[in-house]
Amino acid sequence: MAILIRWCVAGILTLLLGNAGAAFAFEDDEACLMCHKYPKMGRVTEEGLQKSYYIMPNVFAKTVHRNVPCRDCHSYITELPHKPVTEGVTCNSECHSIKNPATGKPFSHKPIYEAFKKSVHAREKTASGNDADKPYCVNCHTNPLYNAKEDAPPKYIVDRCVVCHEDVKFAEKWYNHTSRRIREVKRSSQEIVALCSSCHADKQMLDRHEQAAKEEGRELGRKFPIAAESYSESFHGKVIKYGNEKAANCLDCHASAVNYYMSVHELLPSRDPASPLNAENRVKTCKQCHLMADKNYAALDPHPTSKKEGNPFKHYAELIYTIVGDSVLALLVGLAGFETWGRWRDGASWRFRDGSSWWRRTKRKSNRISR
Repeated sequence: MAILIRWCVAGILTLLLGNAGAAFAFEDDEACLMCHKYPKMGRVTEEGLQKSYYIMPNVFAKTVHRNVPCRDCHSYITELPHKPVTEGVTCNSECHSIKNPATGKPFSHKPIYEAFKKSVHAREKTASGNDADKPYCVNCHTNPLYNAKEDAPPKYIVDRCVVCHEDVKFAEKWYNHTSRRIREVKRSSQEIVALCSSCHADKQMLDRHEQAAKEEGRELGRKFPIAAESYSESFHGKVIKYGNEKAANCLDCHASAVNYYMSVHELLPSRDPASPLNAENRVKTCKQCHLMADKNYAALDPHPTSKKEGNPFKHYAELIYTIVGDSVLALLVGLAGFETWGRWRDGASWRFRDGSSWWRRTKRKSNRISR
C-alpha cells in the first residue's frame, strides 16, 4: 500500500511540475520533494533550535549522496505523509539500494564509524553534557556541495575517459564521485588548522572540560587547554599562517601516515601505544619531515607556550625580553624627541636640500648656512 501511495504521489508531482522536474537532476521516486521543496519548511525544537527540512534539488544533485534514495537513510519512514520523526539518521546506516562493488553487500560507512568510536572524539550523534562538545561526523564532513576550484570536471580528464567510455555525461558523473577522490583532496593546512581550532580555541569549552576533569579526578592532556593557542605561537603555526603548505599541521602529527584517511577518524591520545605522538613513535613521526630527527629532536616541544605553568623558563625569558625591548625603544624615542626639541630651540629647521637634514644660519656675519 505504501509503495502504491508513493507511486501515485510521484505521478502527481510529475504532472504538477512538468518539465521543471527535469531540473532536479536526481530521481525523486519517493516523492519527498512534494513537501521538502518549500524553503520555509521547518520547526523550532523544544530546546529553541531552528531545524530546516528544506531540500534544494539542484544543490543536492551535486552531493555524494545524490544517488541514494531518501529512505535508505530515513528507513523509519514507512508512509506518506509520514509521522513526526523521533529518531535521526546516523552515519553507520546501511544503504540498501547501493551495493559495495568489492563485497556485493549494502554499502555502509560502518568501518569508518567504528574507527571514529575508538578515537578521542568518540560520541553518539545525540549527546549531552561535555560529550556534546565533541565533533560528530558532520562537524568535519560539511559534505562540500561542489569543489570551489572546479566548477566542472577538468577537460583533460574527461577527454581521456571518453576515448573508451564515449559518453561525456557518464565520464563527468563518474568523476564527481570517484576520480575526484582518487586525486589529492585533503584540506589545505590552513583549513585543517582552522577546523581544529574551531573547537580547541573555544575558551568556554576548554574551561568546561578542565572543570569536569578536575571534579572527576580524571587525567586531561597537558596541552589540551592550550593546543590551538600554543600551535599558533610555534614555528609550524606561523609559517602555515602565511601560506606555507609544507610545515606540519595538526593532522600531520596527530594522524598516522600509514593510512591517513582511516587514521584521521581514530585520533588517539599520546598515551595510547598506537598514537603517532606516543613516546615510542615520536621520532618516526618527526622523521616524516625532519629526516635527521633523533630522540633529542623529538623531545622538543611542538606546542610552545608562554604560560608560567606550562613553561616557566619561556615565560620569564619572554617577560624580561619584553621589558628590556620596550624600555630600549622608549629611551630611543625619548632621546630622539629630546634632540629634536634642542635643535628647534637653537633655531634649526628641517629642510630638503642635498638630502634632508637640519639647517640653521651661522652666528658669524656671513650668508653661509651651516648644517
